[in-house]
Amino acid sequence: MTLENLVLHPQSRKLAELLADNLPHGLIIEGPSGVGVRTAAYAMAERIGATTFLIEPKKKIKGEMVVDPAEGSVIIEDIRRLYEQTRTKQSQKHVYIIDTGEKSMTHGAQNAFLKLLEEPRVGLHFIIVTHQFDQLLPTISSRSQRLSLQPITAKQTMDLIDSLGVSDETKRTRLAFVGRGLPALIHRLVQDESQYEARIAVMRDAKTMLGNDMHEKMVVIHRYRENRGNTLTLIDDMNHQLRTLLRSNPDKRFVSSIEQNLATRARIASGGNIRLHLATAVI
Repeated sequence: MTLENLVLHPQSRKLAELLADNLPHGLIIEGPSGVGVRTAAYAMAERIGATTFLIEPKKKIKGEMVVDPAEGSVIIEDIRRLYEQTRTKQSQKHVYIIDTGEKSMTHGAQNAFLKLLEEPRVGLHFIIVTHQFDQLLPTISSRSQRLSLQPITAKQTMDLIDSLGVSDETKRTRLAFVGRGLPALIHRLVQDESQYEARIAVMRDAKTMLGNDMHEKMVVIHRYRENRGNTLTLIDDMNHQLRTLLRSNPDKRFVSSIEQNLATRARIASGGNIRLHLATAVI
């Protein structure tokens, strides 16, 4: 995927092209999950003809470190290996993409990464792609340039859905709702039917959580009790539905519910008990 062909918000595209034409030693590409931060990093590296390397988040499972974009973190051992790999001078441009997944880099990994930022070399570039910019150390942020990718426009969203050959009106409407300007997510949902059905199930559960049947709400809460990522998506869907209602009916109760949901989301995102906070929010 080239930068020219990548679906980006017009303002994000302009900044991405400017940065790619003079790629800094350290760059942070951040944005909401599904906006395509990693794809943008590859496209920028391709624009300058660089060889690319990828570091992904990992999690220990049964005593072995395995790649886990949802629950893993970039670990210090991988950054130390990266330091060794980049010590010798290279004849070609190299771009190292550090993908933090849905979480971030461990504190130790971030401190180790600072050494790399403090020793710039010609033709050597590091791109951190993240959905959690605020979890990066200020010392890393201050030594890197930043590219924030905005969700694409409503027209771009529908044009993308058209280009992917989706003709069923119900599916088009649902993709626009759950995609919400996130081109990488829309691509995944169109290409993977099981992932699409799972995402639509969360959308339906959000509608249930906004209803009046307390028993159904508690059933949903029980189902999400051990899945933090899906829970955050559930709350985001609830708020998106509330904001849609708010546009046609400026009821203060909708505003209050949105604010309460945002507070609940923050508590769960920071490690709070999922079942407890969801139940407290709907009771």
